[in-house]
Amino acid sequence: MRSKVFVIGFHKTGTTSLETALKRLGYRVYGGDKNLLKFEDSKDLKDYIHRTLQDWDAVQDMPWPLFYKELHDLYPDAKFILTLRETKGWINSVVRHWGSIRVPLHRKIYNVPCAEGFEETYKRIYTGHNKKVLDFFQNKPNFLVMEQGKNFDYKTLCDFLGLEIPLEEFPHSRKNTRLRAKIKLYRDLRSYYWNKKNNWK
Repeated sequence: MRSKVFVIGFHKTGTTSLETALKRLGYRVYGGDKNLLKFEDSKDLKDYIHRTLQDWDAVQDMPWPLFYKELHDLYPDAKFILTLRETKGWINSVVRHWGSIRVPLHRKIYNVPCAEGFEETYKRIYTGHNKKVLDFFQNKPNFLVMEQGKNFDYKTLCDFLGLEIPLEEFPHSRKNTRLRAKIKLYRDLRSYYWNKKNNWK
């Protein structure tokens, strides 16, 4: 039986790409769950997590990373993956994506209205989380750091999970989305000018 896999890196650190990779490797991946933030009692929280994850092999997306200790208490033999991104690139991506949009989940995580104008708070929470995770999992064999631009690939992931490395390229979900959009735009423009040219005849 496979160990569960918990992605405990913040948003905009490649978690969507990692989710896609895990799915391609046969994992059933559960996404973000806002209900996690409703519990004040630790036992109730752990009971909820245990019930929720009975039919899932892996989790990713906020606010799961905030509960890495509870996940470790419940599943000490699980695989934990901290996804990282250089702080400047991370905050630029966050601001570019959300800007001044007021996201209720973000408000609970960062305790400020939005990303734009509160970059220093976002960075403090982000770097603080990463440090706490690194300290907590220090020297634990079931922990892996995957950093964008360094080791975000199937070899790193599959060596950690004890799986065969696929022949396909590692997914880069956001990049692929932009590429598909560019291709669609090119095709639409080509079709438009082709039709226009033929109508002139």
